Amino acid sequence: MDDGQMGGMGGHAILGLNMRQLTVTTGYIGTGLLGLTLLIGPVNLLLRRRNPVSHYLRRDVGTWTAIFSVIHVIFGFQVHGTGELSGILSYFVRVRDGIPQLNSFGLGNWTGLAATVLVVVLLALSTDSALRQLKGKTWKDLQRLNYTLFALVILHAFFYGALLRMTSPFTLLGTLIVIAVVVGQAVGIWLWRRRYSRATVKVAGASR
Repeated sequence: MDDGQMGGMGGHAILGLNMRQLTVTTGYIGTGLLGLTLLIGPVNLLLRRRNPVSHYLRRDVGTWTAIFSVIHVIFGFQVHGTGELSGILSYFVRVRDGIPQLNSFGLGNWTGLAATVLVVVLLALSTDSALRQLKGKTWKDLQRLNYTLFALVILHAFFYGALLRMTSPFTLLGTLIVIAVVVGQAVGIWLWRRRYSRATVKVAGASR
């Protein structure tokens, strides 16, 4: 499919990019930002910095993650249709009989929908007001849904074949994001356990 055909699948071009290209670009930007939110904690542990319950940088990056995610969805609905309700529904169910789409296209859209709902919920929770009302532990537990969000995003990309096009630079980028997050989280868990075990030993020694 050439650029002219792709442009016809999504209406007008913006910044020289057709709708399919805009959808891909905003999707990868959102995924990269989401990955960054999951790496801030491990980096703080690695650099021996404070890792507070609420980290303003993480919240700011999370906000931009949500913004690019929503823009990605809006552009995505223009690729295979006009953005009308019937066209949007066809992403999730077969219009002729209302049966859910369970092929790779449908599963990609269902996981994308779940990810969109979750990122909007996390955005709503990423406020000082929500932190005050929910208190630290509950707020932090809910923010850990970020890991579920990342898993949904990866599944969304997988079902759309974004991680299977071995000659595409976007596949390489997506793979690098996944590897960075997995390695970063593994290192973060190891550092946290080591620090916790040392603190436990010190407390035990002081109580003797």
